[in-house]
Amino acid sequence: MPNCIKWHLYIRNNGYGQANINKRHMMAHKLVWIQANGPIPKGMVVDHICHTEAVAKGECKGGWSCEHRSCVNLEHLRLITQRENVMAGIHNIDNRSHCNQGHPFVKENIMVRKNGKRECAECNRERARMNYANKKVNA
Repeated sequence: MPNCIKWHLYIRNNGYGQANINKRHMMAHKLVWIQANGPIPKGMVVDHICHTEAVAKGECKGGWSCEHRSCVNLEHLRLITQRENVMAGIHNIDNRSHCNQGHPFVKENIMVRKNGKRECAECNRERARMNYANKKVNA
């Protein structure tokens, strides 16, 4: 999504723009939303559509280096529930092409737990090998 408008006054070390209103810190994208649309209803959060679209295209890996966190373009913001925000984000394995360690999420490398949670099979194997090695050393 082109035409992000970056907040330039103050960017926190986590990448989000920040404003100080009446000695109170507020994330810039929330401030812009409130100024344009009024209070954020309880249970809702301001979501960066530009980020969600970039994640879906594999153009953004999220985290502190995410360039979309400082975007304050009202056309790139929307209200959604916190659950929707998490499910649309980079932390949702369904939207990711690779795990945090860089292993590809392909059919052969995804394991599904009894609770339905999907995990990287290679990371699981590496954890098991490390646990086994630690038990041998500590035995």
